[in-house]
Amino acid sequence: MIRNILITFSLLLFLGLYSFAYVDIVYPSSQNLTINSDIMFFSGNTDSNVKINSNPVKLWENKFFVHTVPLKYGKNVIKITAEKNGKTEEKVYIITRNKLPLNKANPSKNLYKSFSGSILFSKTVKNDSTVRDNPSLAGNRIVDLPKGVNLYFDAKQGNYYKINAQSETSLWIHKSNINNPVEIKTKIKAIVKNINNRSDKHYDYIRFNLSYPVMFTLKQSDNKLKLTLYGIYDEETKNTKNFEYIVDYNSPQLGYDCYYEGNTLIFKKAKLPEIIDDNAPLKGINIFVDAGHGGHEKGTISPERIYEKNINLDIALDLIDLLKASGANVSYSRSHDTKVGLYERVHSAKKNNALISISIHCNSLPYGKNPYEKHGTEVHYYNDNAKILADIINKNIANDLNIKLNGTHKSSFVLTRSTNPVSVLIETAYMINPNEYILLKNGYFRHNIAKSVKKSIEEYILFLRQNKS
Repeated sequence: MIRNILITFSLLLFLGLYSFAYVDIVYPSSQNLTINSDIMFFSGNTDSNVKINSNPVKLWENKFFVHTVPLKYGKNVIKITAEKNGKTEEKVYIITRNKLPLNKANPSKNLYKSFSGSILFSKTVKNDSTVRDNPSLAGNRIVDLPKGVNLYFDAKQGNYYKINAQSETSLWIHKSNINNPVEIKTKIKAIVKNINNRSDKHYDYIRFNLSYPVMFTLKQSDNKLKLTLYGIYDEETKNTKNFEYIVDYNSPQLGYDCYYEGNTLIFKKAKLPEIIDDNAPLKGINIFVDAGHGGHEKGTISPERIYEKNINLDIALDLIDLLKASGANVSYSRSHDTKVGLYERVHSAKKNNALISISIHCNSLPYGKNPYEKHGTEVHYYNDNAKILADIINKNIANDLNIKLNGTHKSSFVLTRSTNPVSVLIETAYMINPNEYILLKNGYFRHNIAKSVKKSIEEYILFLRQNKS
Protein backbone atom coordinates (compact mmCIF):
# COMPACT_ATOMS: atom_id res chain seq x y z
CA MET A 1 0.00 0.00 0.00
CA ILE A 2 2.79 2.39 0.99
CA ARG A 3 4.74 1.63 -2.17
CA ASN A 4 1.64 2.28 -4.31
CA ILE A 5 1.20 5.67 -2.63
CA LEU A 6 4.85 6.50 -3.27
CA ILE A 7 4.55 5.68 -6.96
CA THR A 8 1.40 7.79 -7.26
CA PHE A 9 3.13 10.67 -5.46
CA SER A 10 6.15 10.30 -7.76
CA LEU A 11 3.86 10.53 -10.78
CA LEU A 12 2.32 13.78 -9.55
CA LEU A 13 5.74 15.19 -8.72
CA PHE A 14 7.20 14.31 -12.13
CA LEU A 15 4.23 15.76 -13.95
CA GLY A 16 4.59 18.98 -12.01
CA LEU A 17 8.32 19.25 -12.68
CA TYR A 18 8.42 18.28 -16.32
CA SER A 19 5.12 19.26 -17.90
CA PHE A 20 5.00 22.03 -20.52
CA ALA A 21 2.06 24.33 -21.04
CA TYR A 22 -0.24 21.72 -22.58
CA VAL A 23 1.76 18.58 -23.39
CA ASP A 24 4.76 16.76 -21.92
CA ILE A 25 6.73 14.83 -24.54
CA VAL A 26 8.76 12.05 -22.90
CA TYR A 27 10.05 10.33 -26.06
CA PRO A 28 11.86 11.34 -28.15
CA SER A 29 14.06 13.29 -25.79
CA SER A 30 15.48 15.43 -28.61
CA GLN A 31 13.67 17.50 -31.22
CA ASN A 32 16.31 16.68 -33.84
CA LEU A 33 17.17 13.01 -34.43
CA THR A 34 18.63 10.81 -37.15
CA ILE A 35 17.57 7.15 -37.23
CA ASN A 36 17.51 4.21 -39.63
CA SER A 37 13.89 3.14 -39.42
CA ASP A 38 10.56 3.54 -41.19
CA ILE A 39 8.73 4.48 -37.99
CA MET A 40 9.09 6.73 -34.95
CA PHE A 41 7.08 6.65 -31.75
CA PHE A 42 6.12 9.60 -29.57
CA SER A 43 5.03 9.19 -25.96
CA GLY A 44 3.99 11.61 -23.25
CA ASN A 45 1.06 12.95 -21.30
CA THR A 46 -1.32 15.88 -21.60
CA ASP A 47 -4.49 17.50 -20.30
CA SER A 48 -5.48 18.82 -23.73
CA ASN A 49 -6.40 17.66 -27.22
CA VAL A 50 -3.27 16.55 -29.08
CA LYS A 51 -2.62 16.04 -32.77
CA ILE A 52 0.54 14.84 -34.50
CA ASN A 53 0.79 15.98 -38.11
CA SER A 54 -2.93 16.85 -37.91
CA ASN A 55 -3.85 13.29 -36.84
CA PRO A 56 -5.72 12.94 -33.52
CA VAL A 57 -3.74 11.17 -30.83
CA LYS A 58 -5.40 8.46 -28.72
CA LEU A 59 -5.28 9.26 -25.02
CA TRP A 60 -5.14 6.36 -22.56
CA GLU A 61 -6.07 6.50 -18.89
CA ASN A 62 -4.57 9.47 -17.04
CA LYS A 63 -4.32 11.03 -20.54
CA PHE A 64 -1.00 9.55 -21.57
CA PHE A 65 -0.28 8.65 -25.19
CA VAL A 66 1.97 6.45 -27.34
CA HIS A 67 1.70 7.38 -30.99
CA THR A 68 3.61 6.08 -34.03
CA VAL A 69 4.51 8.12 -37.10
CA PRO A 70 5.69 6.64 -40.44
CA LEU A 71 8.96 8.05 -41.80
CA LYS A 72 10.09 8.64 -45.35
CA TYR A 73 13.75 8.78 -46.35
CA GLY A 74 15.34 12.13 -45.65
CA LYS A 75 14.04 14.88 -43.38
CA ASN A 76 10.64 14.40 -41.70
CA VAL A 77 9.00 17.46 -40.17
CA ILE A 78 6.65 16.34 -37.41
CA LYS A 79 4.36 18.89 -35.79
CA ILE A 80 2.70 18.26 -32.46
CA THR A 81 -0.17 20.58 -31.55
CA ALA A 82 -2.06 20.74 -28.27
CA GLU A 83 -5.26 22.74 -27.83
CA LYS A 84 -6.77 23.84 -24.53
CA ASN A 85 -9.20 26.62 -23.64
CA GLY A 86 -8.99 28.04 -27.15
CA LYS A 87 -5.19 28.26 -27.06
CA THR A 88 -2.73 26.19 -29.10
CA GLU A 89 0.79 25.03 -28.35
CA GLU A 90 2.98 23.64 -31.14
CA LYS A 91 6.23 21.67 -31.08
CA VAL A 92 8.23 20.75 -34.17
CA TYR A 93 10.46 17.66 -34.36
CA ILE A 94 12.90 16.97 -37.20
CA ILE A 95 13.44 13.23 -37.65
CA THR A 96 15.88 12.33 -40.42
CA ARG A 97 15.68 8.84 -41.81
CA ASN A 98 18.95 7.69 -43.37
CA LYS A 99 19.45 4.75 -45.65
CA LEU A 100 21.45 1.98 -44.03
CA PRO A 101 25.13 2.40 -44.89
CA LEU A 102 26.76 -0.08 -47.21
CA ASN A 103 29.00 -2.62 -45.53
CA LYS A 104 32.56 -1.45 -45.84
CA ALA A 105 35.76 -3.29 -45.25
CA ASN A 106 36.99 -2.88 -41.70
CA PRO A 107 39.90 -0.44 -41.94
CA SER A 108 41.37 -1.86 -38.74
CA LYS A 109 42.32 -5.01 -40.65
CA ASN A 110 45.09 -2.96 -42.22
CA LEU A 111 46.55 -2.45 -38.77
CA TYR A 112 47.22 -6.17 -38.23
CA LYS A 113 50.79 -6.66 -37.07
CA SER A 114 52.46 -10.01 -36.59
CA PHE A 115 55.27 -10.51 -34.11
CA SER A 116 56.83 -13.46 -35.94
CA GLY A 117 60.25 -14.33 -34.60
CA SER A 118 59.57 -12.76 -31.20
CA ILE A 119 57.34 -13.34 -28.19
CA LEU A 120 55.51 -10.65 -26.28
CA PHE A 121 54.69 -11.26 -22.63
CA SER A 122 52.26 -9.53 -20.26
CA LYS A 123 49.86 -10.08 -17.36
CA THR A 124 46.24 -9.17 -16.77
CA VAL A 125 46.01 -6.14 -14.47
CA LYS A 126 42.41 -6.47 -13.27
CA ASN A 127 39.66 -8.98 -12.66
CA ASP A 128 37.04 -9.55 -15.36
CA SER A 129 39.63 -9.07 -18.13
CA THR A 130 37.59 -10.12 -21.15
CA VAL A 131 39.02 -12.37 -23.87
CA ARG A 132 37.09 -12.25 -27.16
CA ASP A 133 37.12 -14.22 -30.40
CA ASN A 134 37.94 -11.15 -32.53
CA PRO A 135 39.55 -7.76 -31.92
CA SER A 136 36.35 -5.80 -31.33
CA LEU A 137 33.73 -5.14 -28.67
CA ALA A 138 31.39 -7.01 -31.01
CA GLY A 139 33.46 -10.16 -30.54
CA ASN A 140 31.99 -13.01 -28.54
CA ARG A 141 33.22 -13.30 -24.98
CA ILE A 142 35.34 -16.41 -24.48
CA VAL A 143 36.31 -15.93 -20.83
CA ASP A 144 36.74 -13.21 -18.21
CA LEU A 145 40.20 -13.74 -16.73
CA PRO A 146 41.17 -12.75 -13.18
CA LYS A 147 44.04 -10.43 -12.36
CA GLY A 148 47.59 -11.74 -12.65
CA VAL A 149 47.27 -14.27 -15.51
CA ASN A 150 50.41 -14.66 -17.65
CA LEU A 151 49.78 -14.17 -21.38
CA TYR A 152 51.86 -14.41 -24.55
CA PHE A 153 51.04 -12.58 -27.80
CA ASP A 154 51.89 -13.14 -31.45
CA ALA A 155 50.01 -10.28 -33.16
CA LYS A 156 48.22 -6.97 -32.64
CA GLN A 157 45.26 -5.33 -34.33
CA GLY A 158 44.20 -1.87 -33.24
CA ASN A 159 44.01 -1.86 -29.44
CA TYR A 160 43.78 -5.66 -29.18
CA TYR A 161 46.52 -8.24 -28.73
CA LYS A 162 46.18 -11.77 -30.10
CA ILE A 163 46.95 -14.39 -27.47
CA ASN A 164 49.43 -17.06 -28.54
CA ALA A 165 47.54 -20.26 -27.72
CA GLN A 166 46.55 -23.52 -29.36
CA SER A 167 42.85 -22.76 -29.69
CA GLU A 168 39.98 -23.56 -32.05
CA THR A 169 39.32 -19.84 -32.31
CA SER A 170 41.41 -16.69 -32.15
CA LEU A 171 41.75 -15.18 -28.68
CA TRP A 172 42.04 -11.39 -28.29
CA ILE A 173 42.35 -9.10 -25.29
CA HIS A 174 42.15 -5.30 -25.12
CA LYS A 175 45.30 -3.44 -24.08
CA SER A 176 43.46 -1.86 -21.12
CA ASN A 177 43.34 -5.29 -19.44
CA ILE A 178 47.10 -5.96 -19.50
CA ASN A 179 50.48 -4.53 -18.62
CA ASN A 180 52.48 -3.02 -21.46
CA PRO A 181 53.81 -6.17 -23.24
CA VAL A 182 57.56 -6.81 -23.23
CA GLU A 183 59.61 -8.96 -25.57
CA ILE A 184 61.10 -12.17 -24.18
CA LYS A 185 63.23 -14.90 -25.74
CA THR A 186 61.27 -18.00 -24.70
CA LYS A 187 58.07 -18.85 -22.87
CA ILE A 188 58.32 -19.75 -19.21
CA LYS A 189 57.42 -23.42 -18.67
CA ALA A 190 53.98 -23.87 -17.15
CA ILE A 191 53.56 -27.10 -15.18
CA VAL A 192 50.58 -28.68 -13.40
CA LYS A 193 52.27 -29.80 -10.18
CA ASN A 194 49.28 -31.60 -8.62
CA ILE A 195 45.49 -31.66 -8.40
CA ASN A 196 43.49 -32.07 -5.21
CA ASN A 197 39.86 -31.88 -4.09
CA ARG A 198 37.88 -30.65 -1.12
CA SER A 199 34.28 -29.72 -0.25
CA ASP A 200 32.33 -27.52 2.11
CA LYS A 201 28.64 -26.85 2.72
CA HIS A 202 28.09 -24.90 -0.50
CA TYR A 203 30.74 -26.06 -3.01
CA ASP A 204 32.99 -28.82 -4.29
CA TYR A 205 36.50 -27.56 -5.09
CA ILE A 206 39.18 -28.80 -7.49
CA ARG A 207 42.59 -27.17 -6.96
CA PHE A 208 45.21 -27.12 -9.73
CA ASN A 209 48.61 -26.22 -8.35
CA LEU A 210 50.59 -24.58 -11.16
CA SER A 211 54.02 -23.08 -11.59
CA TYR A 212 52.33 -19.77 -12.48
CA PRO A 213 48.81 -18.49 -13.46
CA VAL A 214 48.02 -19.48 -17.07
CA MET A 215 45.28 -18.68 -19.56
CA PHE A 216 42.20 -20.90 -19.15
CA THR A 217 38.73 -21.35 -20.64
CA LEU A 218 35.57 -23.13 -19.51
CA LYS A 219 33.10 -24.68 -21.95
CA GLN A 220 29.71 -26.15 -21.06
CA SER A 221 28.33 -29.09 -23.02
CA ASP A 222 25.22 -30.96 -21.86
CA ASN A 223 25.95 -31.94 -18.26
CA LYS A 224 29.72 -31.74 -18.64
CA LEU A 225 32.14 -28.86 -18.36
CA LYS A 226 35.60 -28.75 -19.96
CA LEU A 227 38.32 -26.74 -18.26
CA THR A 228 41.27 -26.02 -20.57
CA LEU A 229 44.64 -24.78 -19.31
CA TYR A 230 46.70 -23.37 -22.17
CA GLY A 231 50.39 -23.95 -22.85
CA ILE A 232 51.09 -26.60 -20.19
CA TYR A 233 54.49 -28.34 -20.36
CA ASP A 234 54.27 -32.15 -20.27
CA GLU A 235 57.35 -33.47 -18.50
CA GLU A 236 56.88 -36.98 -19.92
CA THR A 237 56.65 -36.04 -23.60
CA LYS A 238 58.72 -32.85 -23.25
CA ASN A 239 56.03 -31.05 -25.28
CA THR A 240 53.86 -28.04 -24.56
CA LYS A 241 50.14 -28.60 -25.09
CA ASN A 242 46.76 -27.73 -23.64
CA PHE A 243 45.70 -29.53 -20.49
CA GLU A 244 42.01 -30.50 -20.45
CA TYR A 245 40.02 -31.51 -17.41
CA ILE A 246 36.41 -32.73 -17.72
CA VAL A 247 33.96 -32.11 -14.87
CA ASP A 248 31.02 -34.51 -15.24
CA TYR A 249 27.95 -33.34 -13.37
CA ASN A 250 25.72 -36.29 -14.37
CA SER A 251 22.87 -33.85 -13.74
CA PRO A 252 21.85 -30.29 -14.74
CA GLN A 253 24.68 -27.88 -14.04
CA LEU A 254 24.50 -25.45 -11.17
CA GLY A 255 26.78 -22.47 -10.64
CA TYR A 256 30.54 -22.74 -11.01
CA ASP A 257 33.51 -20.42 -10.84
CA CYS A 258 37.22 -20.39 -11.60
CA TYR A 259 39.81 -18.13 -9.97
CA TYR A 260 43.39 -17.99 -8.78
CA GLU A 261 44.84 -17.97 -5.29
CA GLY A 262 48.48 -17.29 -5.94
CA ASN A 263 49.60 -19.94 -8.45
CA THR A 264 46.70 -22.26 -7.64
CA LEU A 265 43.71 -22.29 -10.01
CA ILE A 266 40.56 -23.14 -8.09
CA PHE A 267 37.49 -24.52 -9.82
CA LYS A 268 34.41 -24.66 -7.64
CA LYS A 269 30.93 -25.91 -8.40
CA ALA A 270 27.82 -25.27 -6.35
CA LYS A 271 26.08 -28.06 -4.49
CA LEU A 272 22.33 -28.63 -4.21
CA PRO A 273 21.25 -29.24 -0.61
CA GLU A 274 21.01 -32.94 0.18
CA ILE A 275 17.45 -32.65 1.46
CA ILE A 276 14.72 -30.80 -0.48
CA ASP A 277 11.27 -30.63 1.12
CA ASP A 278 8.40 -31.15 -1.35
CA ASN A 279 6.25 -28.76 0.67
CA ALA A 280 8.99 -26.16 1.14
CA PRO A 281 11.52 -26.61 -1.67
CA LEU A 282 13.11 -23.18 -1.10
CA LYS A 283 13.90 -23.83 2.56
CA GLY A 284 17.60 -23.16 3.11
CA ILE A 285 18.24 -22.16 -0.53
CA ASN A 286 20.42 -19.06 -0.99
CA ILE A 287 18.80 -16.67 -3.48
CA PHE A 288 19.93 -13.22 -4.62
CA VAL A 289 17.33 -10.67 -5.82
CA ASP A 290 18.40 -7.64 -7.84
CA ALA A 291 16.10 -4.65 -8.38
CA GLY A 292 17.38 -3.20 -11.64
CA HIS A 293 18.74 0.39 -11.78
CA GLY A 294 18.36 2.77 -8.80
CA GLY A 295 19.54 6.21 -7.76
CA HIS A 296 20.33 8.34 -10.80
CA GLU A 297 20.14 5.16 -12.93
CA LYS A 298 16.44 5.58 -13.71
CA GLY A 299 16.01 2.91 -16.38
CA THR A 300 13.32 3.42 -18.97
CA ILE A 301 10.69 6.14 -18.45
CA SER A 302 6.96 5.67 -18.91
CA PRO A 303 4.73 8.12 -20.85
CA GLU A 304 3.82 9.60 -17.45
CA ARG A 305 7.47 9.84 -16.36
CA ILE A 306 7.29 7.01 -13.86
CA TYR A 307 10.76 5.50 -13.64
CA GLU A 308 11.47 1.85 -14.25
CA LYS A 309 13.73 1.72 -11.16
CA ASN A 310 10.69 2.24 -8.88
CA ILE A 311 8.60 -0.51 -10.46
CA ASN A 312 11.59 -2.88 -10.40
CA LEU A 313 12.08 -2.22 -6.70
CA ASP A 314 8.42 -2.78 -5.88
CA ILE A 315 8.40 -6.19 -7.61
CA ALA A 316 11.75 -7.13 -6.05
CA LEU A 317 10.58 -6.26 -2.52
CA ASP A 318 7.49 -8.42 -2.97
CA LEU A 319 9.66 -11.27 -4.27
CA ILE A 320 12.04 -10.93 -1.33
CA ASP A 321 9.13 -11.17 1.13
CA LEU A 322 7.68 -14.21 -0.63
CA LEU A 323 11.03 -16.01 -0.75
CA LYS A 324 11.74 -15.33 2.92
CA ALA A 325 8.29 -16.61 3.86
CA SER A 326 9.15 -19.80 1.96
CA GLY A 327 12.26 -20.38 4.05
CA ALA A 328 14.86 -19.16 1.56
CA ASN A 329 17.98 -17.29 2.63
CA VAL A 330 17.61 -14.07 0.65
CA SER A 331 20.21 -11.43 -0.14
CA TYR A 332 19.58 -8.47 -2.42
CA SER A 333 21.21 -5.55 -4.21
CA ARG A 334 19.01 -2.78 -2.81
CA SER A 335 15.92 -2.27 -0.66
CA HIS A 336 15.43 1.42 -1.44
CA ASP A 337 16.22 3.95 -4.15
CA THR A 338 20.00 3.95 -4.30
CA LYS A 339 22.64 3.47 -6.98
CA VAL A 340 24.40 0.11 -7.01
CA GLY A 341 27.17 -0.71 -9.50
CA LEU A 342 26.59 -3.57 -11.92
CA TYR A 343 29.64 -5.58 -10.83
CA GLU A 344 28.86 -4.72 -7.22
CA ARG A 345 25.57 -6.59 -7.66
CA VAL A 346 27.34 -9.63 -9.11
CA HIS A 347 29.97 -9.66 -6.34
CA SER A 348 27.25 -9.36 -3.69
CA ALA A 349 25.52 -12.46 -5.05
CA LYS A 350 28.81 -14.39 -4.95
CA LYS A 351 29.68 -13.13 -1.48
CA ASN A 352 26.35 -14.44 -0.16
CA ASN A 353 26.89 -17.87 -1.77
CA ALA A 354 23.69 -17.49 -3.79
CA LEU A 355 22.64 -20.57 -5.71
CA ILE A 356 20.34 -18.44 -7.92
CA SER A 357 20.40 -14.77 -8.95
CA ILE A 358 17.24 -13.03 -10.23
CA SER A 359 17.45 -9.53 -11.72
CA ILE A 360 14.13 -7.69 -12.12
CA HIS A 361 13.58 -5.18 -14.94
CA CYS A 362 10.88 -3.62 -17.13
CA ASN A 363 11.59 -3.47 -20.84
CA SER A 364 12.43 -0.42 -22.92
CA LEU A 365 12.19 0.17 -26.65
CA PRO A 366 14.72 1.89 -28.93
CA TYR A 367 13.67 4.60 -31.35
CA GLY A 368 12.40 3.13 -34.59
CA LYS A 369 10.51 0.19 -33.07
CA ASN A 370 6.73 -0.11 -32.92
CA PRO A 371 5.54 -0.28 -29.28
CA TYR A 372 2.23 -1.80 -30.37
CA GLU A 373 4.05 -4.74 -31.98
CA LYS A 374 7.09 -5.21 -29.76
CA HIS A 375 5.94 -6.15 -26.25
CA GLY A 376 5.55 -9.03 -23.82
CA THR A 377 7.67 -10.78 -21.21
CA GLU A 378 11.12 -12.21 -21.83
CA VAL A 379 13.93 -13.68 -19.78
CA HIS A 380 17.64 -13.35 -20.54
CA TYR A 381 20.45 -15.75 -19.71
CA TYR A 382 24.02 -16.12 -20.97
CA ASN A 383 25.43 -19.40 -19.69
CA ASP A 384 23.91 -22.76 -20.54
CA ASN A 385 23.43 -23.60 -16.87
CA ALA A 386 20.81 -20.81 -16.60
CA LYS A 387 18.63 -21.68 -19.60
CA ILE A 388 16.37 -24.14 -17.78
CA LEU A 389 15.54 -21.58 -15.10
CA ALA A 390 15.01 -18.85 -17.73
CA ASP A 391 12.58 -21.06 -19.67
CA ILE A 392 10.55 -21.92 -16.57
CA ILE A 393 10.24 -18.28 -15.47
CA ASN A 394 9.33 -17.00 -18.93
CA LYS A 395 6.63 -19.61 -19.45
CA ASN A 396 5.09 -19.10 -16.02
CA ILE A 397 4.95 -15.29 -16.15
CA ALA A 398 3.32 -15.40 -19.59
CA ASN A 399 0.76 -17.99 -18.49
CA ASP A 400 0.08 -16.71 -14.97
CA LEU A 401 -0.36 -13.08 -15.99
CA ASN A 402 -1.83 -13.65 -19.47
CA ILE A 403 0.87 -11.66 -21.19
CA LYS A 404 2.61 -12.22 -24.53
CA LEU A 405 5.48 -14.73 -24.40
CA ASN A 406 8.63 -13.28 -25.96
CA GLY A 407 10.79 -16.27 -25.10
CA THR A 408 14.23 -16.65 -23.55
CA HIS A 409 17.29 -14.98 -25.04
CA LYS A 410 21.03 -15.61 -24.73
CA SER A 411 22.27 -12.11 -23.82
CA SER A 412 25.66 -10.85 -22.68
CA PHE A 413 24.65 -8.65 -19.74
CA VAL A 414 26.73 -8.12 -16.61
CA LEU A 415 23.90 -9.62 -14.55
CA THR A 416 23.66 -12.74 -16.76
CA ARG A 417 27.33 -13.45 -17.53
CA SER A 418 28.21 -14.71 -14.08
CA THR A 419 28.52 -18.51 -14.09
CA ASN A 420 28.02 -18.57 -10.33
CA PRO A 421 25.29 -18.23 -9.22
CA VAL A 422 22.86 -19.43 -11.90
CA SER A 423 21.86 -16.01 -13.22
CA VAL A 424 18.87 -14.70 -15.18
CA LEU A 425 17.48 -11.24 -15.94
CA ILE A 426 13.71 -10.84 -16.26
CA GLU A 427 12.15 -8.17 -18.50
CA THR A 428 8.68 -8.37 -16.98
CA ALA A 429 6.81 -6.22 -19.53
CA TYR A 430 7.25 -3.13 -21.74
CA MET A 431 6.72 0.26 -20.15
CA ILE A 432 6.23 1.90 -23.55
CA ASN A 433 3.40 -0.46 -24.58
CA PRO A 434 0.19 1.20 -23.29
CA ASN A 435 -1.59 -1.99 -22.22
CA GLU A 436 1.43 -3.44 -20.43
CA TYR A 437 2.30 -0.12 -18.83
CA ILE A 438 -1.22 0.09 -17.36
CA LEU A 439 -0.69 -3.40 -15.94
CA LEU A 440 2.69 -2.50 -14.48
CA LYS A 441 1.14 0.45 -12.66
CA ASN A 442 -1.23 -1.97 -10.90
CA GLY A 443 0.10 -3.20 -7.54
CA TYR A 444 -1.86 -6.45 -7.81
CA PHE A 445 -0.21 -7.19 -11.17
CA ARG A 446 3.26 -6.46 -9.80
CA HIS A 447 2.62 -8.72 -6.82
CA ASN A 448 1.52 -11.52 -9.15
CA ILE A 449 4.77 -11.19 -11.10
CA ALA A 450 6.64 -11.79 -7.85
CA LYS A 451 4.40 -14.79 -7.05
CA SER A 452 5.04 -16.26 -10.50
CA VAL A 453 8.82 -15.88 -10.16
CA LYS A 454 8.76 -17.48 -6.70
CA LYS A 455 6.72 -20.39 -8.07
CA SER A 456 9.18 -20.75 -10.94
CA ILE A 457 12.17 -20.98 -8.61
CA GLU A 458 10.36 -23.71 -6.65
CA GLU A 459 9.77 -25.65 -9.88
CA TYR A 460 13.42 -25.24 -10.80
CA ILE A 461 14.68 -26.57 -7.46
CA LEU A 462 12.33 -29.57 -7.64
CA PHE A 463 13.52 -30.20 -11.22
CA LEU A 464 17.13 -30.19 -10.05
CA ARG A 465 16.37 -32.62 -7.24
CA GLN A 466 14.50 -34.95 -9.58
CA ASN A 467 17.38 -35.01 -12.05
CA LYS A 468 20.17 -35.16 -9.50
CA SER A 469 22.42 -38.17 -9.99
